[in-house]
Amino acid sequence: MTEKSIKELLEELVEQNKKDVEEKKEKKFRFSFFDDIKIKFFGKRQMKKNYVIVQYINENRAVSFMKVPIDENALMIKDSPYLAMSDHILLYNKKPMIILPSWNTEPFSPRENMNEAERNKTINLGYRILLNKMKIQVEGAKKKMNWIMIVGGMALIIGLIYLISKGGGMPKLI
Repeated sequence: MTEKSIKELLEELVEQNKKDVEEKKEKKFRFSFFDDIKIKFFGKRQMKKNYVIVQYINENRAVSFMKVPIDENALMIKDSPYLAMSDHILLYNKKPMIILPSWNTEPFSPRENMNEAERNKTINLGYRILLNKMKIQVEGAKKKMNWIMIVGGMALIIGLIYLISKGGGMPKLI
């Protein structure tokens, strides 16, 4: 077994590193939310024919997406009817979408969810506005304080220059 010099080992490591970097550049992982069912091709024609995107949640918590037509306020998925009122329709990229759990005949309704959050007092509707208002007030106070400190510092410097120029030297602070 021949021993390699340090220089040869370094060259091998550099070459291996270059190969690894090239492999990483080639592997570009792209995740699209709707790749498996090609929702991208959900066009205006299908919207006019009352098709919606359905996010179907199975009992095992696996999610599948499909395009399904609405017929007389009902969806037929796997030979089971589900409600599809205008209250249940959400928008995703300006396309109609319904979130539908398989164990319930009624889809997710944003209005009912919001009412439930109000009843449980877990709603955060106005908190964002309040937080932004508080941040603006804190920033305003900081700006005022900085301005006062700059003016005070300038007055102190001008006062010291005036005293030194009069010939009094540095004043004794004690």
